[in-house]
Amino acid sequence: MKNVLLISGHPCLADSVSNRTIIEEFAKLCPQAQLRQLDTLYPDYRIDVPQEQQLLVEADIIIWQFPFYWYSMPALLKKWLDDVFTHGFAHGSKGKALQGKELIISFTTGAAREEYRHGQAMNYEVEEFLTPFRQTATLCGLHLNEALYSNGMMYIPGLTTDADLERIKDKASEHARRLFDLVTTL
Repeated sequence: MKNVLLISGHPCLADSVSNRTIIEEFAKLCPQAQLRQLDTLYPDYRIDVPQEQQLLVEADIIIWQFPFYWYSMPALLKKWLDDVFTHGFAHGSKGKALQGKELIISFTTGAAREEYRHGQAMNYEVEEFLTPFRQTATLCGLHLNEALYSNGMMYIPGLTTDADLERIKDKASEHARRLFDLVTTL
């Protein structure tokens, strides 16, 4: 199998049900994957840029796993992207390090799929929010695969029922299986 690098951009993965389950289940299915949990590696937001760039160079498949925050990625993942995807490394006339690599954006939303419709609460389809991801991939010469996401993954302690919690865990496990299946086809 190709070298797989999964970047977890959740700001506090220990408090997550869905993203934590996705990553744990994916790690079981793909034990050779390198997992980078940004919240534990960089709680101070001081990214080790040379280390992260080296891991990207070695990877064939790059996965960004995160919760959809305000229609984008969480701040920690954005900081990682800002610091690591530098001119001369990821883009620019000499920035060819990522060209031809596979990129998978894998995320969860708290809101149900039905809410991501014109005239509903989110007012747009999920895919309409993904333009910045597509342009980032294009600029860096990455091959962006179809986004892999699961909706309705919100867990609120004290409010979410046990049945809802089990449904979220089941959906997260299925998400991990879909992610692994996609990885195996690349």
